[in-house]
Amino acid sequence: MELEDIKRAWQEMELRQDGMAALWLAEYRDRRKDKTRSILRWSIAGQVAELAIWVVFTAWIASFWVAHREVTHWLVIGLLLHVYGVAGIWSAATQLLFLSRIYLFDAPVLTLQKRLAQLRRFRVWSTLALGLPWWCLWLLVPLAALYQWTGVDGFAAGSGWVWATMAVGVAGMGFSVWLARRLAGRPIASPWVRRIVDDMSGCNLLRASRQLDELARFDRE
Repeated sequence: MELEDIKRAWQEMELRQDGMAALWLAEYRDRRKDKTRSILRWSIAGQVAELAIWVVFTAWIASFWVAHREVTHWLVIGLLLHVYGVAGIWSAATQLLFLSRIYLFDAPVLTLQKRLAQLRRFRVWSTLALGLPWWCLWLLVPLAALYQWTGVDGFAAGSGWVWATMAVGVAGMGFSVWLARRLAGRPIASPWVRRIVDDMSGCNLLRASRQLDELARFDRE
């Protein structure tokens, strides 16, 4: 075999190997992206369900305070819960918008990572913002439901106990704010605290973030 024939054969073999490598890389990227999109589909479904729950809750509490607006404490309680429900709708709708930007529009991996990081940060802060008032509001919801369906005014009957429970709730809110400020900007060493933060940001979002991190690391290598 002539030298030129040997060179040509090597070049063809290298081209075939490069083509196979490119196909394998493309298949790997597609698998990672498909897995990320599958995780995001579950997140979107969960977010739609959460938004629906908030809408139903807000509609119910609106009808409640309108029907009982002649009773001052129920009017105040109803308005407080109504504002809370509207905040929940805004939070769920905003997260759904973030998810749609990631899921529906194809973009470079770095851009998707930034958008997912923004969503996780927003989810943590919105969870805190909605969770802190719940220290006090959790008691008002069953009291309102009891009055709506049985006519029993639990607030008037046990106002001392209700206000004592509210005081405990305010203390819990203060402790939560102190803990959040203490942990802000610090690396979290405790696995238990790390798990709580991950739960607040969303387990599915954490899994999707890890998929994108692996894909980005693979592209760098």
